[in-house]
This record gives sequence, C-alpha cells and structure tokens, in this order.
Amino acid sequence: MKRLLIFCITITFLSCEKDDEGFPNDCLTEKTSTANKINGGSILQTWIFSSSKSSNGKEETTIAQKTNANWVSLSPVIGIQDNSEQFPPFRYEFPVSAEVAKMKVIIPKMRNSGLHNIMLKPLTSFGSIGMDGSGFWGDFYVATEEEWSEVESTYTELFYEFAKLSEEFTEVKLLSIGNELKEFTKRRPQFFKALIVKIRTDFPNLKLTYAANWDEYQSISFWEDLDYIGVNSYFPLVNKETPTVNEVKQALTPIKNDLNTLSCTNNKPILFTEYGYRSIDYAAWKAWLLDPITNINYNFEAQSNAYTAFYETFWEENWVAGGFFWEWRTLLFGEENDPHENGWYVNDKPVENIIKKRYAN
Repeated sequence: MKRLLIFCITITFLSCEKDDEGFPNDCLTEKTSTANKINGGSILQTWIFSSSKSSNGKEETTIAQKTNANWVSLSPVIGIQDNSEQFPPFRYEFPVSAEVAKMKVIIPKMRNSGLHNIMLKPLTSFGSIGMDGSGFWGDFYVATEEEWSEVESTYTELFYEFAKLSEEFTEVKLLSIGNELKEFTKRRPQFFKALIVKIRTDFPNLKLTYAANWDEYQSISFWEDLDYIGVNSYFPLVNKETPTVNEVKQALTPIKNDLNTLSCTNNKPILFTEYGYRSIDYAAWKAWLLDPITNINYNFEAQSNAYTAFYETFWEENWVAGGFFWEWRTLLFGEENDPHENGWYVNDKPVENIIKKRYAN
C-alpha cells in the first residue's frame, strides 16, 4: 500500500512537471498541431455585404489573399430592441429574422472569396437596457426574473437561428455563444449551460466557444461544456509608447502561464476569439483609454512589435488552437483604404505582412 501511494505521488508530480520556460507541459488529450491552426481574421462590417449601397451585391473580401487567413469570424453588432411602450410592461427582442437573412447573403460571398471556414460571433448590444446603463455589453444585467426570462428567450432564439445556418452552409463550422458578457455570464451561468446543451443536441457537428474578455475568462464556469476556451486578448501589457518585442513578450509571460493552466484544467485548447493592437502610441497598454481613431498620430512600429510578440509567445503552442486578428476592413465599391489611420485595421499596414508570413507557416 505504501509503495502504491509513493507511485501515485510520483506520477502526480511528473504530470505537473514544467518545461524550461516555467510553463506546465502540454496536457491536452487531443493536441491542436501547428499545421491545423485556426489562422483567422475578423470582419465587423458585415452589413457592407448586404447593403443596398454596395456594388450590385458583388462585394468580396481580399482577406484570404492578403493575409493567408484560412478562417474568418463574422462579427455583426446586433442590438436588442426595447418594445416596452408597445408591449407593456416590457418586451425585449433581437431582430433575429433580419440578421439571419443578412448572413444568408454574406456567407456565400465568403465562400467566393476563398474562405471555407467560418465562425459566427454575434456581438450582442443591450444599449441602455438593464441596471447598469453604461452601454457596454459587458456591464449588462437586469433586475427581475421576469426581465431575465424575456432577455434569455430572445437571446436563445438569436443564437439558435445562427447555429441553424450550419445546416445550410457547410462553411459555418464554429459558433461563439456570446461575447464579453461579464455580468450576464456571472449572474446566469445555468442559462448558458442550457443554451450549450440545446445547440449541441440539435447541431452536433457545430463547434462551440464563448468569447471572454481579457478580464473575464477566469470567472467563466462552463468552459468544460465547450470545444474551445475563447479569449479576447486585449490585456494591458507595457505602458510605453513603443515597447520592444521582448518587453511585450515578458509582459505576456504570466498570461501565458495562466492560460496554459486553464487549458490543462479544462482539457480544452485556447482560442483567441479576438486579438490585435492599434497602430498608435501605447498600442500594448490599455486600449480602452487610447485616443479616438484618427490619421494624425500613427505608430506602425508599436503595432508590429505587439503582433510579433503575441505570435512568438503563443502560436507554436499545442494548447493554442489559433485565433482571429481584429480586424479587417471591408471597402465599399470605389472606396479607398487609409493605411495611416491609427485604429485596429491591419489593411495595407506593415503588420499585414507580419500576419501573412505567420499564417503561411
């Protein structure tokens, strides 16, 4: 018995052994090899592809050709409607039919652009509805069980209908069941667990994730029910105008350790549902405090260094499934891109070539 106990302790110790960098060894039962990385990009302006102002509806995107992306995340902002004046005392509703109709126009255009792997990631906006009233969807919650019932009913309908698109379009392979809903997920975890079960039951071939903000992922209680641990990687890293690659990598080290531990604990790979940096001074610091987007103060070096450090830190790890850079700009017919704007777009900036080289490997 004593020998058996010693043997078990030894095995436990070895299973937690760390490599030379101080990170726990890969512990996933199903490894995500580098060759199968999700090399993705994000498109927020999905409305362009179904806009009446577009060029006869023929728009395509060059994201695959210019960045070597093999996945795209379609991330429309979908606002909830408060019909309380028409339907007392209140009635919350997402415009489900209209949003699904747009997706049925957009998805074939992704296919025609050479993109055959799609993640649908609706960004649900609640406006001023709820107790917080800040307008940021991460702060959203309501006060009563009756209100929660209304919100959760229309939320379920929206994501169920988006999941159903995977039956019509084989390119739709992954669905994010929420994005940065810190208060919602904390207060109503059982709702999300039930939503996952419902979608899995009816769409067993559709992979699922949830896109947690950088300050939220540790509090999510339903990672084990999903296929990927989704993280929007906007961590504040280095408080300098133009940090070096090594400085950003050093700041990412404890984050890498935490994410690796989370992956091991849940036996799920990490998927960066969003990652990116603006082309501006302090690009690797607190993004939400940066100046508004202009074309006056741009810093390509800060953006490029941050992207390079991010890739060198995470992309070769077996427990990282890949991710989606934020973001790719889609142009209306005749519109020209301004590469000197200091926002999130990577189009025609030096970082575009960094992404292309990384995604080619």
